[in-house]
Amino acid sequence: MKKFLAILLAAAMFTAMVSCGTDPIDSTETEATEETADPNVETRTPHNVPTGTTFDGASFTMGFLFGDPEKYFSDEFTGDNMNDAVFRRQKKAEGELDVKLGYMDDVEHDEFVQLYKAGDDVYQYIQLHRISYLEEFSTIGYLRPIEKMPYIDLNADWYNKEQTDAMRMGKYTYFLTSDFNLTDQAAIIFNRNLITDNNFEDPYTLVSNGTWTVDKMVQMAIEVRNDKDGDGLYESEDDVYGIRGGDASLYSPFTTGMGILTGTRNPETGKYEMTMNNETTYEALDKLYRLHENPGSYIYSGVNVNFASGNVLFDLCFASSIERSADISEFVIGILPYPKYDEAQERYYSQATSGLSAIPDSIKNPEMVGAVIEYLSWESGNEVRDTYYNKLLKTRYSNDPETRAMLEIIFDTVTYDPCTNYFGFSDGFSGLFVMPATTIIYGQNNYAANFRVAKGHCKADLARLYTALEALEGPAETETTAE
Repeated sequence: MKKFLAILLAAAMFTAMVSCGTDPIDSTETEATEETADPNVETRTPHNVPTGTTFDGASFTMGFLFGDPEKYFSDEFTGDNMNDAVFRRQKKAEGELDVKLGYMDDVEHDEFVQLYKAGDDVYQYIQLHRISYLEEFSTIGYLRPIEKMPYIDLNADWYNKEQTDAMRMGKYTYFLTSDFNLTDQAAIIFNRNLITDNNFEDPYTLVSNGTWTVDKMVQMAIEVRNDKDGDGLYESEDDVYGIRGGDASLYSPFTTGMGILTGTRNPETGKYEMTMNNETTYEALDKLYRLHENPGSYIYSGVNVNFASGNVLFDLCFASSIERSADISEFVIGILPYPKYDEAQERYYSQATSGLSAIPDSIKNPEMVGAVIEYLSWESGNEVRDTYYNKLLKTRYSNDPETRAMLEIIFDTVTYDPCTNYFGFSDGFSGLFVMPATTIIYGQNNYAANFRVAKGHCKADLARLYTALEALEGPAETETTAE
């Protein structure tokens, strides 16, 4: 959170300096006594693996049930900055710990289960789809609790403790996200030319001031509409549209961005409950319903127009898609987090869609596994993470500190929706998760009825999960008794 506030301040300072004609890099007001940091001196907090810890060439294999291994492993130098940063990280870990790193792609669920049941130590780390197998793997005992692993301290800066804690349902933590796990959270690309042409407020200034809200975005999306062919319909590729979302899943991050999750933890019991049935959620969905009431303020399907056409103000996407927009030269592009509910909301929330990893309980060498995960998570903060940001932004954005600040805000505010992660395909939580899409696209605004239908399914899902976890782990400590 401190880094997030620092980014906002830095962006605001940059804007102020530019508006005053001050060069933010070569300012005459910089104190002469300012010292340049020695690049050869390590300034980061060291990792937790003791110097000299080695494992005699042991193999560490990561299995991908979901995800892109090229973000994590490489076989050789290719000249591509991202690939080579990943390769250097891999070689550093192998040299420092005397291990051999590798991976297996497209690991099948049944294959993993059979290996686990046979007690085979084939995979030492696995990456999961955000809504597949989390409930099964954590309640049947397939996974090793992070608390029982050496060297991994979730309070270290290279782990996302907030989100790792959020994903813990019972006594133990099974799912880990760190600087090694390159998440792919929700983001928004926008056409800066359309902002200028319509005299809209600068979205970067709104984000920096904490005033980038869903009301502001919806109003811009409504006002920018232009039925250029004059046929009274928004069906032409020549018309101008407000928001484009090519997939229904891209609308779900709106509620997450407004701080509304499908379930929240009861502070007295420590357990999650379905808590969306309230006035705040109704009002949030009403804000989104305005898009349905104003044709052309959004596109879902049926219109052959994409963001590159220049006729769309906001394009809903995931962070990995930002790179593709950097090739557009016809207009200036910007990047934003999903908007807040209102200005009183303390922070932005960027819904994550990947980046959850776990440790199979079949591992035979916990010392080696813990050391490798700790080292890779720490080392990722030295080069790989920043190289990944640069890859997404590409060259055209590299000298734009405001856009870079927006990207870092998106990554610093990564947010999982735990109940959806565990029960994404159930009749209850999945219905709640897609409610922004059904509200905007299909105009379903009978929220109370939808919540009544979902509530029973959600309660059954949670009861099943907690019964299984307590059988496996024993009763979980509540936040009250933990104090």
